[in-house]
Amino acid sequence: MKKVFHLLLIIILISQLSILNSSCTQDAYEKGEGELSAMVAEMGDGFTASDKKVTRFVTDDDEQFAVSNPFSSNLMPKADTVYRAIFYYVKNGGEAEVKGLNRVLVVSPRKIEEMKTDPVRVESVWMGKSKRYLNLSLYLMGGQTDSKDDMHHLSCQQNISPINTDGTKTLHLTLYHDQGGVPEYYSQRVYLSIPVHSAGADSVCIHINTYQGIVKRTLKL
Repeated sequence: MKKVFHLLLIIILISQLSILNSSCTQDAYEKGEGELSAMVAEMGDGFTASDKKVTRFVTDDDEQFAVSNPFSSNLMPKADTVYRAIFYYVKNGGEAEVKGLNRVLVVSPRKIEEMKTDPVRVESVWMGKSKRYLNLSLYLMGGQTDSKDDMHHLSCQQNISPINTDGTKTLHLTLYHDQGGVPEYYSQRVYLSIPVHSAGADSVCIHINTYQGIVKRTLKL
């Protein structure tokens, strides 16, 4: 039987099941070797127009840019839709020339009946100035498999969040990860964003199971 490589994520949202390629594939745009010193890489929300072209984006620091080179992307395939991405661009006033992008997966906190916390590697956890998203850079282990049904599953559990002793509230989250039968031979980076802007909390604490044990990261909202 022919072996196939799988590093897919099933992203479970509150109202739907979305299946996305987790490779965060670099789009076909050249990064511009002569402009590397001027190029910026930032996470944000990209907006497609009626012709499916990305015409503007807003970074997590609340900077808004019109795209000087509107483009179509297989990572942002639908018209009139908002997509999360890491944008590689060169600034020019209020405009930006986009050189490339990486897709960012989005999962909304929810209640999960059967939790799984298979380990991952954590590279970083952060929020931008806008405090709209909690962002994670993770590494998942992958490898060859004989079955197309073997794939990673990622989501986010919203835990009970009691009031702190000082009267503030912390939103407690746990990363859901099911290795899904995928063997663990090599690692691949995945970017993940969790919407937290409507949490009604003063801070957010995420619990992540890693190969070295449970990691907790708390950030102010």
